[in-house]
Amino acid sequence: MSALKIENLSCSYQKTAVLEALDLTLNDNEIVCLLGESGCGKTTLLRAVAGLQTELTGKISIRQKVLNDEKTYTPSEQRKIGLIFQDYALFPHLNVFDNVAFSLTNKLSKTEKQQRVDSVLSLVQLSDMSKRFPHQLSGGQQQRIAIARALAYQPELMLLDEPFSNLDQHVRFQLINEIRQLFKQHQMSALFVTHSKEEGFAFADRIALMQAGKIVQIDTAQKLYRQPNSAYVADFMGQSNYIGVTVVDKFSYQGCFGLLGSNSVIEHSIGKQLRLLLRPEHINIVPDLNGLAMVKQVDFQGALQQITVQFNQQIFIVKHSNHCNDCLQFEVDDKVTLTVLNHDFVTFESETNTE
Repeated sequence: MSALKIENLSCSYQKTAVLEALDLTLNDNEIVCLLGESGCGKTTLLRAVAGLQTELTGKISIRQKVLNDEKTYTPSEQRKIGLIFQDYALFPHLNVFDNVAFSLTNKLSKTEKQQRVDSVLSLVQLSDMSKRFPHQLSGGQQQRIAIARALAYQPELMLLDEPFSNLDQHVRFQLINEIRQLFKQHQMSALFVTHSKEEGFAFADRIALMQAGKIVQIDTAQKLYRQPNSAYVADFMGQSNYIGVTVVDKFSYQGCFGLLGSNSVIEHSIGKQLRLLLRPEHINIVPDLNGLAMVKQVDFQGALQQITVQFNQQIFIVKHSNHCNDCLQFEVDDKVTLTVLNHDFVTFESETNTE
């Protein structure tokens, strides 16, 4: 059974499309990240699932129960959804216990409420802070309280809108790891919005990359990075270099780096012109006094050097390891030779291709 199913969902503001015929399925015990640039529609999609966006067409179902279609609208408070926001949304005049208990129905007895709150505070490792007020907590602790409040409601689905963006990097990724483990242990499905691909990589099982109201590709982070279905996806997921290549035969391309052998059968016709994607780690760099490439910039990045190189009237970004004391250190104006390392090639239609 799917935890969430969205079918042909569309939304417009003042005749401007924000979501366009969007489909998405979230499986049981799965965390999916909605990733994309500002204005791509990811927060609108989250609001639609939460029942906070009413100008919609299409269908939304949670565990096969229809919440939205042409005949149905279920109010947000009846959707059994837990909401976690960027600003934590804690009540400053209530202590931790009362903030968590606020989400609980009055149908529960005092003892049941006590047991429920104690249980979720234990899950987020804040049992000893139930009497404190929000201003007495760190940012990470406040976010844990917001998560405990959502869990106390015992939702069928969790929705998270930029929940970690107010935290510094060390606390952020520690909390991401903790919350991911918590959701997995309790078979919790979640839809998570962020503009940070690093957060998406760390927290989600799959990433749905959005552009202009549509999901352009949904898959694991590794596949989106290594097997993007468009240059937009490739560029969003990481640094990209491109070269023009021509298909020579079913297993090779010809380009500025010479003949490149493919690990798999090339489906395009011989003579087809394409753009070949090269990540910085796909290019090897070595010093060469007779080399045809020249270093233009070197940026120290801890474990790596990022090297900007000019070759064949084109700029390439290359990564080189700093892992050992005697590893090569490049300087501006060094002459070098670049070669393409063996990997699974990804190509896109050439912008100048007329075929």
